[in-house]
Amino acid sequence: MLPIARQVVEVLDQAVVAMREPDTKAEIRLGIPEEYSDTLLPAILADFSQEQPGARILLRCGPSVEFPSALAADELDIALHAPESVAAHDIVVHREAAIWAGSAFHEIEHRRPLPVALFDRKCWWRERCLNLLETAHLDYEIVCTSESVAGIRAAISAGFAVGVLPQCAITDRVRELPEATLPQLGETALVLTCSSAVPLRLANSLTAIVTKTVRALEPRA
Repeated sequence: MLPIARQVVEVLDQAVVAMREPDTKAEIRLGIPEEYSDTLLPAILADFSQEQPGARILLRCGPSVEFPSALAADELDIALHAPESVAAHDIVVHREAAIWAGSAFHEIEHRRPLPVALFDRKCWWRERCLNLLETAHLDYEIVCTSESVAGIRAAISAGFAVGVLPQCAITDRVRELPEATLPQLGETALVLTCSSAVPLRLANSLTAIVTKTVRALEPRA
């Protein structure tokens, strides 16, 4: 019996060692909106490297509207994004207002036609903005388009146009316009969506880390 017991102990020891060793082959593909790349991403990567030593994370920072199709095409394993409507399998990690923003140094929101900066691709942010302007019968002109939040924010901060931004994208060069100035855009949900083939262990770890990091930035009551 003693040799058998020793073999069992050796097998268990090997299993424990294997569990503790870094998994150098594991990887997960994460999509994250560019506007969060300098606020959330450093903390997410730091925590992930501690929890999953040796695992690789393949990042895709870009427009949030691209991520649902990337998940469906198996180009991403997990994505943080702001959909027009929340699906049953989405994990809501944060809610914030989409706001009209103007330059901190210029007041152009009362000009007519109203100079507006918008995303240059079809997305629900762009469509909601245009629908609200049309419904309110506001005279406006699209003077700048960009595929990125950074481009829209640059046009706003320069006083070239007003535009729509998530609250997280507000800087000291950009200010939120008063609610009475333009039609309100309402609230958006920031969600995590996983593909059906996502590596479960890494997905659970990354989901917990992203959720914790996002909620840590929420203002305290």
